[in-house]
Amino acid sequence: MRTRIDYGHLDGRLPYYRVGDGPRRLVVFPGFRDALWGRDSSRLVGEYLARRFREFTDEYTVWVLSRPRGLPAGHTTRDMAADYAEALREIGSASILGRSLGGLVAQQFAADSPELTRRLVLGSCGCYVGQSGAETLGRWLSWGERDEWREIQFDAVAVTYSGYRSMLYPPILGVLDRTVRPQPVVGSDVVVSCRAALEHDARRRLVDIEAPTLVLGGAHDHFYPEEILRETAAGIPNARVAVLGGVGHGAFEERRASVDATVRAFLGGRTEPMARLD
Repeated sequence: MRTRIDYGHLDGRLPYYRVGDGPRRLVVFPGFRDALWGRDSSRLVGEYLARRFREFTDEYTVWVLSRPRGLPAGHTTRDMAADYAEALREIGSASILGRSLGGLVAQQFAADSPELTRRLVLGSCGCYVGQSGAETLGRWLSWGERDEWREIQFDAVAVTYSGYRSMLYPPILGVLDRTVRPQPVVGSDVVVSCRAALEHDARRRLVDIEAPTLVLGGAHDHFYPEEILRETAAGIPNARVAVLGGVGHGAFEERRASVDATVRAFLGGRTEPMARLD
């Protein structure tokens, strides 16, 4: 049976995709790439997401919510969380999966909107950015202010992926750069997103997160190394941590089967796969 796919804008502001029609709701807050690569919603991307989340759509209706385009200067991760809260009041309470920058926003969302957060997965993110990651974001911020998107895109691959992806993706980016020249819908969103990530420090807010939480990431994450992942989980009253060895910030792509199994187990209240990952 064909997976249900729907897309458009919530309140005319937040681009969204909805895939599957399971009885539970899973809402995904995407990472920094949402600002860097963001495009208007399309059937092609919807088909990709239906394949990406095919392990979930029997149990969940999966919503992928982009942040609004044209973010105002100084918009923080907490402001972004407030944008999402408006949308979730329309969708209904859900389990939240935030990745990278989306995970920073998800921390603020869960702390401010416990009534909308059933379970929380913080993927490839921590409660603040580590030193090496902050230096990289500062570099991206400078490039973004000069509209140098190519430099950010190539640098993002270098600090995110390992193995064959680190070798395969740069040539693909080179072809795209010569043909379609990918760039953000609103360039200033990249600058705003970089600043929001750099200024994010939720260490004092973690105690306000009531939902059962899973912190899941790679042991060698360039932005959120293992010690920050563990510090984040330790600060949340009801949290577990799962660390994948041998990968970094791209853990969700490079260990997809393990990640999906771990997330599904956590959302379903099971814990067995996490013990093997940690």
